[in-house]
Amino acid sequence: MSDHAEGPPEFAVAMRGYDRHQVDEYVYGLQGLMAEAEERARVADAEREGGAHATVGPRVTQIFELAIEETAELRARVQAESDELLADAQRRAGELVSAAERDAETTVALAREQGEEARAELEGEREAIRRQVEALEARKRHLVEELRRLQGALGSAADSVADVYAEPPAWNDEGQTETMDQPILPPTDPGDPPAAR
Repeated sequence: MSDHAEGPPEFAVAMRGYDRHQVDEYVYGLQGLMAEAEERARVADAEREGGAHATVGPRVTQIFELAIEETAELRARVQAESDELLADAQRRAGELVSAAERDAETTVALAREQGEEARAELEGEREAIRRQVEALEARKRHLVEELRRLQGALGSAADSVADVYAEPPAWNDEGQTETMDQPILPPTDPGDPPAAR
């Protein structure tokens, strides 16, 4: 006998064996029964997985079917709600990100503007200080020139005073010198300066 799954099995012919035609018919019958049993097992498995409740009666079957429908509806509703919540969360997250970006741009622009204002203010203060320094330097130059002029005038005055005391003044009859309006008494000692009356 061969192990072929399809077709009738073949038996070796023997002199004193069974009728080959009867054996073939019997084997065909067994194969048919086997195929039918496998089909029933497949259907039974399918019913057991998807509709095992069908064997408990029409009322229970109806309850099971309603429960299955409600479960499917509930699953669809939950899926829709979760999709909606996810979309809403994504939308809100996008809005928060956009708001944060706008705030960041506003803050950066404000900081830049304040920095420019501070820079301009410092530049103005620096220019004012520069002008003050220039004015002080000009004043210093003027004072130095004035001081030099006064030193020169003082030197000239000192020289004049020294010249005046180096030569005795010319006295007139009224006891005055030519350069004075008020009379000065002549010195008693020629080394002393004259005294006013």
